[in-house]
Amino acid sequence: MKYPTLLRAERAHTQSRFGGAVSPRALRHAATLASLAALATGICLWSKPAAAESTLGVDLSYNDANDLSDTHGAGVDVYFGPRMNLEILVLTTEISLGFHDFGGEMDPTVYRAMAGGRIGVGAFIRPSVFAHIGVGHLRYDDPLVSDGRTGRTNVGADLGAALDFTVLPAVDLGIQLSYNVVAGNNDDPAFDWMQAGAHLVFVFGG
Repeated sequence: MKYPTLLRAERAHTQSRFGGAVSPRALRHAATLASLAALATGICLWSKPAAAESTLGVDLSYNDANDLSDTHGAGVDVYFGPRMNLEILVLTTEISLGFHDFGGEMDPTVYRAMAGGRIGVGAFIRPSVFAHIGVGHLRYDDPLVSDGRTGRTNVGADLGAALDFTVLPAVDLGIQLSYNVVAGNNDDPAFDWMQAGAHLVFVFGG
């Protein structure tokens, strides 16, 4: 995120985090997320013709921005797609839409739309890993622009793990933890955060 000149002067220590080119760490994270999300999407898309169920899920999460103090908040992700059960292995293709709001001095807000999937093991108790990649839009406060807010659109991705419990034949309840990022560019570094929360998944068909 590129901070205004006024804020750079007041917070020189923050400039190294938010000004200039993308850091190697952010580039490595973005490349890793892109590769894993592409792999998960490919596997799940391959399974789609044989899918016997459809899912609709909602995540509610607590968000904490990396390397930024007092920049945390809450978010929601809604996702849906086909799911195929292979004995104890469960493959799911997902389209995900999310909104995540943060506090702090710059008050960041992220909107995103992504595609990907998850691979789970088990029936009534099911651990899983998931990855998505798509488009993220970041908004944040900037006192030097006319409306007080500015932002950018770039690649968005996540990578995480979940634990689900089948509480009813068509309802799963679970918890999740994930790393999330909106990629940067030559002028603005990536904005990344951790999120943890709970989710509810409805299963149709099968």
